[in-house]
Amino acid sequence: MKKINILIVDDEALIREGIKSLLEKEPFVNQIHEAANATEFYQLIRQNSFEIILLDIKLPGIKGQELLNSLIRKDDRPKVIAVTGLEGIELIISLLKSGVNGIVFKLDGYSEILKAINEIMATGHYFHEKITNIIQSNAHKWDLVPPVLLTFQENELLRGIAGGLTTKQIAEQLKMTEATTETYRTRLIKKLGVPNTAGLLAYAFRNGLI
Repeated sequence: MKKINILIVDDEALIREGIKSLLEKEPFVNQIHEAANATEFYQLIRQNSFEIILLDIKLPGIKGQELLNSLIRKDDRPKVIAVTGLEGIELIISLLKSGVNGIVFKLDGYSEILKAINEIMATGHYFHEKITNIIQSNAHKWDLVPPVLLTFQENELLRGIAGGLTTKQIAEQLKMTEATTETYRTRLIKKLGVPNTAGLLAYAFRNGLI
């Protein structure tokens, strides 16, 4: 394999430094850069060329998937490996639809990251058996699985519900009427295909939205 440049995107310094220290020992690595947030990510993308990006999906503020979607539009985009501690079916399918080159679960450790990099540089993609099983199990309803990326209002609504706020309190935060807030909640339930407010919370926790 030719020597490659890698960008590690994770808000936890210990994780970034740990992965970096291991990757630096690999003969195929040229340079490694780190980003802790979206601002650093965009700056590094503008200033450098990368073959591989290890992208944490659950970042503070702007989500990792939004960064992924911004890369998809680049003609010369790097290969992206989503690194996540979440296993929500909706999240995994959403990442696959976004064109991610590989998905690695944090609990699988460095060996899985290394395997993913090698496979992606050789073939363009890498998906663990757990991922291929999700693809197979959901192939018949692929287009029906609801998106994980939500609007600002929808995310704030979920946070309010999770925080135990009343409809009135959420409405005040969102600067809406109570009736409009309730309409948002009803639409979100329909959008995500869940039966009720408890289903909204389960979806949000499963996919790392709150």
